[in-house]
Amino acid sequence: MIEPFPGRLRAVLDSRTERLLVLALLAVALGALPPWLLRNPFYDGVAPAVSRAGQGSGLETWGMATLPLAALAVGVLLVRDGRTVVASSALVGAGALAVAADTAVRTAFTPWLLPGPGVALTAASAVAVLALAARARTHHDD
Repeated sequence: MIEPFPGRLRAVLDSRTERLLVLALLAVALGALPPWLLRNPFYDGVAPAVSRAGQGSGLETWGMATLPLAALAVGVLLVRDGRTVVASSALVGAGALAVAADTAVRTAFTPWLLPGPGVALTAASAVAVLALAARARTHHDD
């Protein structure tokens, strides 16, 4: 059911789970900004001189996808309620976690690179989003 925006905003602010969900989704969006890849300072071999996408900002790679998806999920949370919010948040959390895990695994096979702070922030925030979406789902079913 679509409610007027100010009324829904008040409901989000009154619900601890939804407040935390908004913060976790904003953290997923924030995870797109820092670098997703860092040079490994402990690597003694020859590393390519070419900078890879993601060493400057996560927006050069998958952060470009996680940022708008997280912003869209926050928008859905502020406009809608119920299962739509839980489903959209869970999809964003699962997608962000998959992207962060993929980046971390790929860097395991590239010894001169390490996952950057953007990957860590995105992964941790995505886990929080999934946990809060699961909690919101159990509270909506009651």
